[in-house]
Amino acid sequence: MADRLSSFSIALVLVAAGLVPAACSSVGSVGQERSIGRQLDDTNASVAIKSAMLRSEGFALDGVDVEVTEGIALLTGRVPREDDRLMAECLAWSSVAVRNVANEIEVGAGQGFRDRARDAEITARVNGRLISDRAVRSINFNVETRNSRVYLLGVARNRGELERASTHASLVEGVQEVVSYVRVAGVATNLPARGERRAEACVGEANPGVESDPGEPTSGPQLLGGSETG
Repeated sequence: MADRLSSFSIALVLVAAGLVPAACSSVGSVGQERSIGRQLDDTNASVAIKSAMLRSEGFALDGVDVEVTEGIALLTGRVPREDDRLMAECLAWSSVAVRNVANEIEVGAGQGFRDRARDAEITARVNGRLISDRAVRSINFNVETRNSRVYLLGVARNRGELERASTHASLVEGVQEVVSYVRVAGVATNLPARGERRAEACVGEANPGVESDPGEPTSGPQLLGGSETG
């Protein structure tokens, strides 16, 4: 009995610290929707891709933001040339943990401080609405904002939850558009093979790599869905 109480106390501490999703004790809940292994793969991929961009010679990629969630690499920001935008996508595909790339990079001048502050405020408000809605498991969603456009990433338990999350984002003042790259749990996708998509993105490039010895992703291969604009 004492051992069971001790294990329960440890679980509560991990949940409070944000290290374990609160509902992972339930069969078929967050543990399946956003596994710890998948989250580690995403974090490692984000760091590796950004590092590769900063090391790339002859390309101006320091203004690119990288956010990998559920194997989808969302690329935002601005670059001076179209060649820079294409190289950023090629580098994103070089991570074995990436199953889809959403290249939302714009070509032109970068954002000012006021624009960045506005986007940060929108992100905070969207997250607040998701957290306050008990019908939405906010831990499964990642919110990014660029130029008043909100990007939703992650995995929804069903179509209704995705619609609720998209609606919350659209109702925040200042939001001009909501773009969803959220996967719906249990819904099959029909994407071309990862190698085919990478070859298409990297045509004409010298096959740049993010990982010298990538090995296998922690969570195993997983194809993810494309975008939906609401």
